[in-house]
Amino acid sequence: MSALARYTAAVALGALSLCAGDDTHPKGVHPRATPDDYAIKASGKNAIFAASLVPAEEAKHLFAFDITGKFLIFEVAYFPHENEPPALLDVDDFVIKHSDKGALTHGADATSVASSIQKDSAPRELPSRMGDTQVMTEAHVGYESGPRDPVTGQKTSGVYTGGGVAVEHGGPTPPADYPKPGASPEDRRLLVTQLADRQFPSGKFDHPVAGYLYFPRSLVKKDKDGNFLLEHLGETNGAGMSETVQLVIPGKTR
Repeated sequence: MSALARYTAAVALGALSLCAGDDTHPKGVHPRATPDDYAIKASGKNAIFAASLVPAEEAKHLFAFDITGKFLIFEVAYFPHENEPPALLDVDDFVIKHSDKGALTHGADATSVASSIQKDSAPRELPSRMGDTQVMTEAHVGYESGPRDPVTGQKTSGVYTGGGVAVEHGGPTPPADYPKPGASPEDRRLLVTQLADRQFPSGKFDHPVAGYLYFPRSLVKKDKDGNFLLEHLGETNGAGMSETVQLVIPGKTR
């Protein structure tokens, strides 16, 4: 075999190995050793789900740009029971239930999160100026003393008011509002990649998997006990029926 042939074969073998590795290790994060390593767990017919709220101080360092001001991050894991066939999982099957009216909120995808951060990081528009000319109005009130009254012999006096328009050339320029980290298109693309890579994976799995869910702070609420009610709507049990699994996640992290 020639050197070129050997090189070509090696590249092909490496590509196959890489693809196999991608199948074995899907996107997401490594599951913890057991479901007990998470804040809460709940068992369904086919699997155990477990979850924790990621502490804000830890979440700030997960990605290139901080998203914790607008989003809560939950780490969720799936542990199938022994000898169960592969289960079809979809990140959109996770919702947070509002205990007051039963409304459901889905998590945000990577593109939506990154676009929101980019928008908030963009510089604010400064007031427009016409060249270097500033136009200002002014008003004044004063007291004046006039000539003597020919009848009484006393000086006349009174209060006067005045107003006008002043035109000023030049003057200080308002300080520039610079963009914050995360504002550029390149920043957004980087954040999209990082968020998508660590999001809870979708697909068929017969082994434990885990990943992050991103929920807008403005849309989710705790229950009366200070917990988040995270539900998985899509697990199918042995009878072919969809089974809801609820995880009551403590709103405070330790």
